Amino acid sequence: NKNNSNNKVVVVCGPGNNGGDGLVAARHLAHFGYECVVVYPKQSKNNHFINLVQQCKDMNIPVVEAFPKDYVDIIVDAIFGFSFQGEPREPYASIIYTHFVHSTVPVISVDVPSGWDVDNGDVLGIGFMPDVLVSLTTPKLSSKKFTGRHFIGGRFLPPTLAIKYGVKMPPYNGVSQVFEFQQPCEK
Repeated sequence: NKNNSNNKVVVVCGPGNNGGDGLVAARHLAHFGYECVVVYPKQSKNNHFINLVQQCKDMNIPVVEAFPKDYVDIIVDAIFGFSFQGEPREPYASIIYTHFVHSTVPVISVDVPSGWDVDNGDVLGIGFMPDVLVSLTTPKLSSKKFTGRHFIGGRFLPPTLAIKYGVKMPPYNGVSQVFEFQQPCEK
């Protein structure tokens, strides 16, 4: 809601595809009237990511290396996605522990909460439980361990692949690209 006074969003982007999703999210949020800052400490040298960063800059979205002080109503976690393995390393470990685990503002994770195992959740005991999870295409197995508001974003899975892998797609309303789970048993 762009009339919401809590419209300052910090989008924290990692080095891979989840970070790319964060860069796209920042751009969309800016189109919807949110004031965004992108924290991107380890920028990719891949042309696709360079172009995504440029698109943010073209929209006057600051892209910085360090987490800003006193500039946040909402945090978007787009650091690590479904291919993450092992323990978080710097500079991301500090961001996860300082700004996500101990956040005083809502944290929204993209696809998989950063630091979580894609199948088993917070196996390292980091203690990070975002307020909102936005699964892309379909929930990952780790979402069964998630306790906050849970959305699926995007209708990206072709019906033939859904059938092949036994994925039951949610009942999207009309042309909506987003579906909210009402109860954990729906996953």
